[in-house]
Amino acid sequence: MKPLIFSVMTLTAAALLQGCSYPEPAKVEQNDARPSIGVAGAPKGSLLFVDGLKMGTTKQFNGKNGVLLVEGGKHRVEIKSPDGKTLYTEEVFLSNSTTKVITYNP
Repeated sequence: MKPLIFSVMTLTAAALLQGCSYPEPAKVEQNDARPSIGVAGAPKGSLLFVDGLKMGTTKQFNGKNGVLLVEGGKHRVEIKSPDGKTLYTEEVFLSNSTTKVITYNP
């Protein structure tokens, strides 16, 4: 009789543990209505500055694979060489869902 009780307990424990597994995480897609900035044609290693703040390399924000999300309004956009020389400057006004791709053409 003892082996039967042990088997029932084992099966019950296994069934309870199987129900304790974590569910698959929910996949949430979020549409962001903020405007964005992209840069095309900038020299290798050049940097993107917005409102005086360094955002990263222009390669990160090429307008195809990545853009920089910003708040709506007026922004000063600069492209600088790795040594800090300003290559391009423009003031832009961006509103919701607008993507401004700056094309660097020396």
